[in-house]
Amino acid sequence: MRDSHSARVKVTVSKACPECGAAMRQGRTTLHFERGGSYADVENVNAMLCERCGARSVPGKTALKISDAVERLFRAGKDLDMTGISFHKLAS
Repeated sequence: MRDSHSARVKVTVSKACPECGAAMRQGRTTLHFERGGSYADVENVNAMLCERCGARSVPGKTALKISDAVERLFRAGKDLDMTGISFHKLAS
């Protein structure tokens, strides 16, 4: 006889969209930042996405790491002649 507590079940955690209340799903998104006439796009960011209204929710630690990195880039590039910075993770 199999003990029901020993079986491992993968549970997908979903949360309600803070904007419209629909269920959000795990996915990837692009974050766009602008400062002083320059922009940076960070692509393929893990996030919870709402298919109904388009709201996105990035986990707190991830959001802070991305924000800190982008702010450092804007500070470092403020004197460069550039139109933007894009982040891309190479496919393996």
